[in-house]
Amino acid sequence: MDTGTKQRIKEIYQVLPQRDCGFCGFDGCGHFARAVAEGTASPFGCKQNPEAGYLINQILGKKSAPIETASLTGLRREIGKLSQDVADILSRIEKLKAAR
Repeated sequence: MDTGTKQRIKEIYQVLPQRDCGFCGFDGCGHFARAVAEGTASPFGCKQNPEAGYLINQILGKKSAPIETASLTGLRREIGKLSQDVADILSRIEKLKAAR
């Protein structure tokens, strides 16, 4: 891995919430930061702070619309997806409780 990629990983990691929740689909913020820096994950994959994607895009040298100009349809779609993710997580928790 080159020095530039390592630096981007560090910078991306710094703008993430560093909660290692795994909601992004990775084992933690460090793994997510690496995947984004290597181009295998979306900068907007952080579910704890989706706005971090805009800062990550700046780090990567990509342009993106600021959150204020994001389309209402896109935001509604993202909220719907997040709501479904939460519902799925709560369902799994209930199943775990019932299995006890």
